[in-house]
Amino acid sequence: MGSAVDILKTLDRVRTGKRVTEKQWDYEIVPQTIKDIVAKYHLEKTCDITKPVNEDMDLADRYFEAGKEAALRLGIFCTNTETVVEIDEEELLRGIEQAPSEMTLGEGQEKVTIQARKPSDGKAPKYGGPLSIQMNEEYYVPVAQGILSSRLIDIHEGPSLDTVLGSPLLAHSPYETFAGFYEARLRREAQWRAGRVGIGNMLVASSSTEYGNLAAFGVFKQPQIALVLIPAALKTNYTSLHKIVQTLELGGYVESGSPVMIGGYTGGPEGCAVAGIATDLLQYPVHRAHLSGAPCYDLRYAGNNGRHAIWSQTIATQAVGRNTHIVKLKTINQVSGPCTEMFFYETIAGFTAAGVSGLEFTIGPRSGGGKYKNHLTPLEAWYTSAVFKGTAGLSAQKANEILNEVIPKYEHELKNPPKGQSFPECFNVKTLEPSKEYLDLYLRMRKYAAELGIPLPGDGIYS
Repeated sequence: MGSAVDILKTLDRVRTGKRVTEKQWDYEIVPQTIKDIVAKYHLEKTCDITKPVNEDMDLADRYFEAGKEAALRLGIFCTNTETVVEIDEEELLRGIEQAPSEMTLGEGQEKVTIQARKPSDGKAPKYGGPLSIQMNEEYYVPVAQGILSSRLIDIHEGPSLDTVLGSPLLAHSPYETFAGFYEARLRREAQWRAGRVGIGNMLVASSSTEYGNLAAFGVFKQPQIALVLIPAALKTNYTSLHKIVQTLELGGYVESGSPVMIGGYTGGPEGCAVAGIATDLLQYPVHRAHLSGAPCYDLRYAGNNGRHAIWSQTIATQAVGRNTHIVKLKTINQVSGPCTEMFFYETIAGFTAAGVSGLEFTIGPRSGGGKYKNHLTPLEAWYTSAVFKGTAGLSAQKANEILNEVIPKYEHELKNPPKGQSFPECFNVKTLEPSKEYLDLYLRMRKYAAELGIPLPGDGIYS
């Protein structure tokens, strides 16, 4: 896709680009541009919450054209310099064309290839886990080991730490540099204990700025995937660009992006979808990315398993998947916690929608919306991956039958979801066995998914 030399073009544009304030960008330029484009392409009120998975592929194609125009009219704003990186159509199309359609990482029996998908194409997507939910240091290895013990997990990302050997992990400090190396050691121990030596990684989970990445990304045999979380949709910053320069120079893969918010500066579900497509497309010419991550979230409950967010994310996924070969990562954010029925219902809805819409890769789970420390266990990761992979070949129509059965079971709780139980509350930390209550719930919800028509692959441990 490129080298560190290529990113100099972006750095120059960040330095010399058109100057606007962040307030102008957030309150005037982006909202007005997205509003104009939604009107131009006649997309107002096209969100159909009775069909959370879009069934109209012509509409998805129209959204793609709208998203492409938004990318060209807006570009990406740099928060450090308050300048705009503008891209012309030739550059945009060339960047999309040069983007890889697949990426391979891992060694030996752990080698996996993430490939671009189309809606309902039947090709199973890949799943990485867990997301970077914070855990106590003493739980990092057990929970990661437990999650990786199932072959449903293809790539390893988290969890993350907020302390290092008892000291606080402070961002932009030497503690964060230390954390990069410390996490690498814990990560490798968990992989060894799970029998997954050589599995591909997303790095560095415990680093909120560039420090951990600059310290430890290079200690892993490349290629690995660098986590480049840009500050917001349609934005970049020097933290992201630091990570990108290093990753490209070392021969790693760049994953860059950030959630687009319904209720934020991109507007409602229609505007959110347009901005999500634009954010996806711009990662390639601006950040020389190998895969883009621009999910759609709903600010009303900080998740995306409600009807509006599911619709917005699925039509954006369909639009990009039908019209390009780029690889995308979009997270599905469950707001309910471990050992709750709601978690499983959210998972069925969000991951069924993602699987049938052509998403090729995701990282999960987001137990409890990622808000609660130690609220992460292997069962959520296994169930999430099984649903994602099991729904790959279903039609949008079948997906909507499933979603309209499941969403009413939890949508009234989205703004006040159950917190659930922490890892030590519902798992034996030493034996890595779930409580009887949780195992019974997990197996019952696997049976329920099968009854809905989702052919779940087994986890290799309990099913």
